[in-house]
Amino acid sequence: MDIIRLTGVRANGTHGVLDFEHERAQPFIVDATLHLDLTRAGRTDALGDTVDYGKVAKAIVDVIEGDHVDLIEKLAQEIVDRVFAVDAAIREVEITVHKPHAPITVPFDDVAVTIARTRESDAGDNGDGQDASDSVHRAVVALGGNQGDVASTLRDAVRRIDALDGTQVVGVSPLYRTAAWGMPDGTPDFLNAVVEVTTTLPASRLLRELLRIEADHGRTRDTHWSNRTLDLDIIDYDGIESDDPDLTLPHPRAWQRAFVLVPWAALDPKADLPGMHGGPVRELAEGLLAESDPDRPPVTLVSKDWMGAEPAGVSTDASADASVQRSSRTVVDAGDGAMISSRAVISMDSTSTDAERLFREAIVAIDGLPGNQVEGISPLYHVSNFDGPDAMSAVIQIETRLGARALISALGTIEQSHGNAIDLDLVDMDGVESDEPDCRVPWPTAREHASVLAPWMDMDPNATLGGDPVSFLLAMAPDAARVGMLSDNWILGGTTR
Repeated sequence: MDIIRLTGVRANGTHGVLDFEHERAQPFIVDATLHLDLTRAGRTDALGDTVDYGKVAKAIVDVIEGDHVDLIEKLAQEIVDRVFAVDAAIREVEITVHKPHAPITVPFDDVAVTIARTRESDAGDNGDGQDASDSVHRAVVALGGNQGDVASTLRDAVRRIDALDGTQVVGVSPLYRTAAWGMPDGTPDFLNAVVEVTTTLPASRLLRELLRIEADHGRTRDTHWSNRTLDLDIIDYDGIESDDPDLTLPHPRAWQRAFVLVPWAALDPKADLPGMHGGPVRELAEGLLAESDPDRPPVTLVSKDWMGAEPAGVSTDASADASVQRSSRTVVDAGDGAMISSRAVISMDSTSTDAERLFREAIVAIDGLPGNQVEGISPLYHVSNFDGPDAMSAVIQIETRLGARALISALGTIEQSHGNAIDLDLVDMDGVESDEPDCRVPWPTAREHASVLAPWMDMDPNATLGGDPVSFLLAMAPDAARVGMLSDNWILGGTTR
């Protein structure tokens, strides 16, 4: 049996038994050893005859950044399940999970758990539609329709998908409008969205359940390119590539469909479409939007918050109010709020002698904002200033459903509540580029400040800013010699001075 090894795959997760570990992300490092037959790949030199270890690495990161578990033994098992789901060619997997910041009261270098598993020959759908391994999969489902009360139908479909056995909707995109293409004049526009789900259902069973939801809404699949009350398509399932005629994965035409790619990119700016025509979803979407093909219908934003209430402008009349049309081709904007969740990096700086307490209180306040979840906290740094008092700095990473402008405003309110003794800046936000006076993202001068770059690199060694590695920017920063780490466990309390 041949071997592929990945070592040092890093991500932050909220795994551990203690209460604070449920809420505060810490780094985990994973080593993976895959056992498989590479004979054919060695002869053909073809990517399709080996395992895409990039997908394996992404699967590992998805598990680490996913739902909380108490034990790293459980985390290791979930990683094994996800790795097996990447490619059927993988026969055996050995996973080592390192937890270098485990809450141990004696000096130590590392804590690690290693497990080894062999794929069961009959794993998968056991005949009754249930996955024999009970492993959790991630799937992306596209929704659309142009007949009846479409927005209401789509909302009901999302709820019913979430109610499927072993299935949870973990992300809902904004709602978009697309003119009917290749259909008679006067055909109503389509409304489209994308959801991401976790599910224990095998792909075939998930498809059957989606078809049942379609049928319950009066959809028939007699012809292509027709009016429809509801259309549900599996676009991606664990990154698997399959030519099964009953369920081709990824969806064979997703790469050509802006009405799929634009909502998906808005939901997850870092998503990747697998397959021959795949790539970063955001880039694929922007490529389609940039084409000057007069026959290609535009994809326009209707509503970000469409699940909770009837959004404005959802009529399927082709002459719908132009106020819902987008004036920009940016896939993710800097609005005041969103159904989607985005990652954001926030810097904290203070010259107060009580900076640690101020930072901790600010983190609690940021975490308490609706739609926010703190996922990573950097070490605490000391900053030497020649022209003023020394300062402390730190960086946090959050998942947020706030738009950039709304988040910046909230940070300003937190600063004011602490007498402006603390400076909070939105350094970066997934999918957002803005140079408006009240919303500059990425933060223009962050690339030059080691007080931001050093703690950020410690929190996330693979972080990038504007396409450049943070580690490179730190090496070039003019003030790199003026910063130094004070503590990597300061969030737990106590003084560092």
